[in-house]
Amino acid sequence: MKLSIYINFIFLIIPACNIFEIRTPENPTQQSSTFVQPVTPDIVIQNLKNSIEDYNIDNYIRCLSDPEVTGRTFKFIPAAVTGIDRAIFNNWTIESERQYLTNLGKPAYGRASLTLTNKRDVYVSSDSVIVNYDYSLFYPRTNQNYNAGGNLQFYISVDKNGSWSIYRWEDFNTTQSITWTYIKAIFSTGF
Repeated sequence: MKLSIYINFIFLIIPACNIFEIRTPENPTQQSSTFVQPVTPDIVIQNLKNSIEDYNIDNYIRCLSDPEVTGRTFKFIPAAVTGIDRAIFNNWTIESERQYLTNLGKPAYGRASLTLTNKRDVYVSSDSVIVNYDYSLFYPRTNQNYNAGGNLQFYISVDKNGSWSIYRWEDFNTTQSITWTYIKAIFSTGF
């Protein structure tokens, strides 16, 4: 009798399961990555640009020097900008970079864009480079869009594994009133 009940139960459940039907695929829980192994300084720059435009904080951080791997501590040198307390940057770390980008948030609509122009190689050797760019950063937000511009200088070196990363980033004010320094400062504490 019990066997008969179990068999009837199974025949009632199987049609409800739809185990042979194709289901609709779910969207991925992680965003796709455009990160390329940084075997040259130019790839580091492209990875940084992609990470800003894709709002991929992890890839952004991967572009910066990890002292445990490189032996170099990341350093950000701010532009001389009025209206901010430059002391914010006295103890600036990779975690500070992560925090400002997290606080800045995903673009409200569209994509951020980072344009780097007028590349100038300041110093080039087999294990490090210093490269200078003019930059324009557009970041769309709900309350206010940010258009930053200026000049930056990246110090990039290779680690023992052959990967390149930025260990020093200097920001300079040019004609724009808002620089990347300004954006980092106002979003460093959860604006």
